[in-house]
Amino acid sequence: MAEVTAWNVPVGRTAAEPRRTVYEHGLDNGRLRVAVWSYGATLVEASVRDGERRTNLVVRLPDLATYEERAGRAYVGSTMGRYARIVARGEAPVAGRVHQLALNEGDHHIHGGPRGFDAVVWEGHARGGPDSGSIVLSLYSPDGDQGYPGTLRCTATFALGTDDTLTVRYEATTDRPTLCGLTLHAFWNLAGGGTVDDHVLDVGARAVLEADAHFVPTGRLLPVADTPLGHVRDRPLSGVALDHFAALAPASPAAVLRHPAGGRTLRLSTTEPGLAVYSGDHLPVPRAGLCLQPGAWPDAPHHPSFPSALLYPGRTYRHVTTYTFGREHSRAGH
Repeated sequence: MAEVTAWNVPVGRTAAEPRRTVYEHGLDNGRLRVAVWSYGATLVEASVRDGERRTNLVVRLPDLATYEERAGRAYVGSTMGRYARIVARGEAPVAGRVHQLALNEGDHHIHGGPRGFDAVVWEGHARGGPDSGSIVLSLYSPDGDQGYPGTLRCTATFALGTDDTLTVRYEATTDRPTLCGLTLHAFWNLAGGGTVDDHVLDVGARAVLEADAHFVPTGRLLPVADTPLGHVRDRPLSGVALDHFAALAPASPAAVLRHPAGGRTLRLSTTEPGLAVYSGDHLPVPRAGLCLQPGAWPDAPHHPSFPSALLYPGRTYRHVTTYTFGREHSRAGH
């Protein structure tokens, strides 16, 4: 019987008060190893074994201090919430009242605000076992946090089996109507280094949301073929800057990322209605990874025709995304 091993080790203390100890929670099935830091419920490792060495397929920052810096860190690997999309002018109409959310993108609110779920320490623990293991982190967000109404209690679960599939599950409950849309802002590089220019991406999109220069949706849906997402299908990403939000088609998968030179593949399936795709042009190392971020549609409160991002008391918010790692043997040659 295969075994998934687990560990929980401290990696440092936050600089900001109140100072908190940050832990690394990890899982290893012998081929795939996953590590999550409790600061921001941040995925820092999804590494595969290459002979005697390991190759990390997810972009990470060098240390805790860098994750705590607000400028230029690009939410690398973080869990974002309460609502991981833009809200125009920070004005969130919920249950007949407009709530003013904290502004952190000019005149707008984005990714949960200046101190969103990516910038706080979660409580967590990793447990291994026969055939599977899981990392479970929890967070309490009080009423008024970043301007959001209601107390939110949420969990982030990272589960690893022996089939080389990582499953990320978010759940949340509230005591008042509120906005809720959590997601993982991981950047992937199947080569483990360099840029993603030689990667190939196929997104299961039925349309792309039109947005203005500040990424606020206009309400129009564009044909995929008329956008850069349509231009990269079956072609390398080189020379194409992506920062788009796709309305997903019902069929799975939501996205398939391939690295033809190395043969690695990443298949993403999700319960969410949309997928943000960003080619990482403004990362500390430009284009070091490709962000595939499933979640709620941006600025949903201002667009009644968009899928709702409201959560009500007595209901449970659930978001499940699976990342399946594999190889194209015919291309890799082994």
